[in-house]
Amino acid sequence: MLRWGVAAVILIIAVAGIVWWLLGAGKGVIASPAPIFAPQGQLVPQFPKGLILDNNTVINGSYAVNYSSSTDQYTAIYDSSSTMATLYGDYQSYLPLNNWTVTGSLTTHPTFNAIAASQGSDQLQIVISTQSNGSQVTITYVTK
Repeated sequence: MLRWGVAAVILIIAVAGIVWWLLGAGKGVIASPAPIFAPQGQLVPQFPKGLILDNNTVINGSYAVNYSSSTDQYTAIYDSSSTMATLYGDYQSYLPLNNWTVTGSLTTHPTFNAIAASQGSDQLQIVISTQSNGSQVTITYVTK
């Protein structure tokens, strides 16, 4: 019985070593592009400022990621004193008026709402989550 236990441990170590070699040492690891962060409290210059609907916001973070010569992502995260329901309604009104087509939405979760929209090949995702003093909004804008 002890012999089987030792054999099983050796087999597990051998398999783990082969997997490590195949995924790490034996092959190059594909790295994802590094984000470029805006200074604290600011948006990256390429982020469309019109997507920040509340004038009384605190920008928590903003960054850009270049995936290829034709695909970039710009993200902004901000706090708002407005409620989740108010901001959701504001975005649902704003997007069609500014040539965005709402392609999906989620309102069934008690702590967050989400909206997906497109404008040509550009994509937009907005997640609005409730906080004790208002809402936090994360907007991801992808250009192609």
